[in-house]
Amino acid sequence: MTTTEELLGWVREFARQVTEHRDELTALDSAIGDADHGANMARGMGAAVEALDANPPATAGALFKQVGMTLVSKVGGASGPLYGTLFLRFGTAAGEVAELDPAGFAKAFRAGLEGVVARGRPEAGDKTMYDALAPALDALDEALAGGAPLGD
Repeated sequence: MTTTEELLGWVREFARQVTEHRDELTALDSAIGDADHGANMARGMGAAVEALDANPPATAGALFKQVGMTLVSKVGGASGPLYGTLFLRFGTAAGEVAELDPAGFAKAFRAGLEGVVARGRPEAGDKTMYDALAPALDALDEALAGGAPLGD
């Protein structure tokens, strides 16, 4: 079981990683976009952590919905709606529970990814966030079906 506090720790680490790699994300975006992805995501995740600090969530659903709403309102371009949808749908599917078991996490992750697909219409091989998230979810589903232990 993963507690809301542990999920909050994951969100904080994600925000830290985005900020640490802001310049790299921006450089990657400059090849095909307007070179603002790193800065936008760092700003959005920083705002999400600030919002969580100001109003700590009691449930997994509230945590991910709060992150999603913040990203939608603070991150420009396609990233705000896509990442926001990922987190909003994840939060809705997770529900108002204080802990998520691996199956509940996988269900919420699947709902988040389905939201990204509905919003952005990506397909495998398009070199979008879908190409990173779909294989990760497939690996999680495979581990759960085979009873393989999940990492810490």
